[in-house]
Amino acid sequence: MAKGMDLEDEFERLYAEVTRRPRGARWEPNTDVFFDEERDWVVVRVELAGADAENLRVGVDERHLFIIGRRVDGTRFTRGSFLQKEIEYGDFVKKIHLPVTVAIETVSATYGAGILTIALPVAGAESIPATRTEIRMIVKRTLV
Repeated sequence: MAKGMDLEDEFERLYAEVTRRPRGARWEPNTDVFFDEERDWVVVRVELAGADAENLRVGVDERHLFIIGRRVDGTRFTRGSFLQKEIEYGDFVKKIHLPVTVAIETVSATYGAGILTIALPVAGAESIPATRTEIRMIVKRTLV
């Protein structure tokens, strides 16, 4: 994140940039969202193989989860042509509507083996935060 730029400014800038692109140029990572009834949590799993863990940003506001990052194409071919190209690269912004209010003070995020997992404990209705809050993330580097 650039010096002097807060989390909300970065979300707004990246979200505006991504939504200005033509529909074909926009990409969003595959995401699973499920409710863990045993723990009373919403769990979000995002497929981000090849993304730089240090540049991933996760934030939450009243009823939305934001994930911002970049996946860089590290392969450079000097000869030949693609026969099939399906893997998307570049900046991405993923905005997920949360079905319930979450307790932002106990949200956790981990990234390992190409999957970002975010656990969001359900909170009471009176706990809706007024501002966005960045979530600290533990990066687990795993060999595959």
